[in-house]
Order: sequence, then C-alpha cells, then structure tokens
Amino acid sequence: MKHIFILSLFLFLVSTAFSQKYMTREGSVRFYSSTPIEDIEAVNGQVTGLITDEGEFAFRVPILAFRFEKALMEEHFNENYLESTMYPNGSFEGRIADWNQGLKDGMWHDVTATGTLNIHGVEQPRTIPSKLKWSDDAWAIESNFQIAPADHNISIPKLVRNKIAETLDVSIQAILNPR
Repeated sequence: MKHIFILSLFLFLVSTAFSQKYMTREGSVRFYSSTPIEDIEAVNGQVTGLITDEGEFAFRVPILAFRFEKALMEEHFNENYLESTMYPNGSFEGRIADWNQGLKDGMWHDVTATGTLNIHGVEQPRTIPSKLKWSDDAWAIESNFQIAPADHNISIPKLVRNKIAETLDVSIQAILNPR
C-alpha cells in the first residue's frame, strides 16, 4: 500500500513537472460519529497534500495519527477497525472537475473534487464537494462529506454496532503553499 502511494505520487509529480505545485504537511481531518448511545470524534493534523495549477491533487492521511478523546477508542480504531499496521494510510487522488484560473480571485468557490478514495485498502470512486480560496499565493481548502465504513470493508462487531454510526461525518481543512 505504501509503495503504491509513493509510486502514484511520483508519477503524479513527474506528470506535472512543469506546473506550479502547492503543498501542505499540516492539513487536518476530523471525523465524527453520532448515535443515541455515544458520540465519537477523532482529529488528525498530519494530512499531506499536493495540488497543481491544473487542478490535479493527491492527499494522504496517516491512520495512526488520529487522536481520540479516549485511548481505548483509539486502540480499537487502529487495531480492530482500520487495521492501521496493514493499511497505514488513506488517500484521495484525482482532479478538481471545475478547475479554472478564475478561482484565483480571493473568494471562496464551491468546486467538485473527483477521484479515488482509498481507505482500508479499498478504492472507491468519489465525487466530493469542496471549497477553495486563493489567498496570499496559497490555496485554502475545506470539505465536508460522509464516509460509510461498510464501503471500505471496515467491519463493526455486533457488540458495538449501535455505538458507531453507519456513516461518519468527515471535515478537512488545509492551506497549501507554493512548493
């Protein structure tokens, strides 16, 4: 998995060698699960991402970097659900469908990110609504969407199934600076 991501990132970088690139290593992703029994929230501030002036992008999320309120939740998340040693990263690679240079006007714009979301070793084509803003030679990105663990073969044991929502709310924020 790690080698595939590195190879894809390398090919992505080579294919965009002549375009301006913007990068972050400090993006954040948060997911939230709410049920009548329990709310679960985790935050990860180690998202890396790259976007080009052509609207191509690649993001990587180290699964072990998610932090929970309770240590036991974090342990179950990594060992039982996402199997973080086997699948250490999630990724989303693709293209912003409605990309154009008019996005660099300093205003927030609604855009659509289309690509492949890989979680738990399962790739899914996804179209994710996002917002972009050009500011001070950098891109600000925000996105809110949902992920169903079942779509990525993440098994939830019957014993705790009513404590974890069928779909998780995910939010992402990042500032990508010139590289």
